[in-house]
Amino acid sequence: MHIAGISAAGYAEFLEIVNAEIRPDRAKTTAQDDFPVILGPENRAWQLGATAEDGTLAGCIACLIRSVKTNWGEISVAGIGSVVTHPDFRGQGLSAALQIEMLTRLKGKNIPLAVLWTDQGEIYAGRGFVPAGWELHIELQDADLAGKVPAGATVRPFRSSDIQPMEDLYKTHARHTVRAAGDSARLYTMPGTRGWVLEGAGGDLLGGVFCGKGADFPEYVLEWNGSPEVVLPLLAAVRSMELAATVLVPCGAEDMAGLLFERGAAGFAVPSGSWVVLNADPLLDLAGQNGDPAPADPLDPVHWLGEVDKTGQILAGPLEVAIWGFDSV
Repeated sequence: MHIAGISAAGYAEFLEIVNAEIRPDRAKTTAQDDFPVILGPENRAWQLGATAEDGTLAGCIACLIRSVKTNWGEISVAGIGSVVTHPDFRGQGLSAALQIEMLTRLKGKNIPLAVLWTDQGEIYAGRGFVPAGWELHIELQDADLAGKVPAGATVRPFRSSDIQPMEDLYKTHARHTVRAAGDSARLYTMPGTRGWVLEGAGGDLLGGVFCGKGADFPEYVLEWNGSPEVVLPLLAAVRSMELAATVLVPCGAEDMAGLLFERGAAGFAVPSGSWVVLNADPLLDLAGQNGDPAPADPLDPVHWLGEVDKTGQILAGPLEVAIWGFDSV
């Protein structure tokens, strides 16, 4: 097998194999619909394919590199996804080879952390990926979401003209991905995603919520923007429309979690992803600058990001990173 970057000529075949493997035949959206940034043509530099001797694309992997806002300032994180193998080439170690090649390339870029999202973590453990970090999934069914809508404000569907003001609200989250130009436009207009906003009397946007991620996460609010008090009536609205029953609350948004729990919501914590430390040196430097001791094992992401223990309790780490909702790949 020959592993190389996806060429312009091979891009359509790359999308075809990814779509065939991660989207069922009857899915209403394609893989590119649901992951428009990592699978977009602008990101071909970080899309790899393995080609068989007969020229068939046998497998592929993709990565999206972005800075993220943390409690230690901005750091670069690589989000890895679309790790797929053609059915005719399974059982040959191709997935592992693609992961190793991608991680090798990333290690040459001085990026400290990489993360992927999977329900089969054991497949990636051999490359150092372990569940770490945390996020909350808060169920809205029994919550009292009554809230006072500001005078003259209205709840209405998201429009394309709302992209910039919604991105501005997104940037107020304490922990978030620093999106590149055009990212928000692609993410907020994904087919299958439904957005609702709270528009003030003067026409300014006070808050917004987005339900679903294309075909992924039905009945979830995956991104919400604005103060918790403003978001509350929006959650009530999408719940009443049966668009969402659960809201994702990331690390750094404990005020939202606290309000919902006070209102009777139930929730549970899960790891924010499967993480690997690519280069511990930048993390050690940041720890020293912020007065935090170096962990016993700087190559263990749990020692940096914390974890969710077997009882479901959050054991926070010194570094707070939240790559959540639309920015997970």
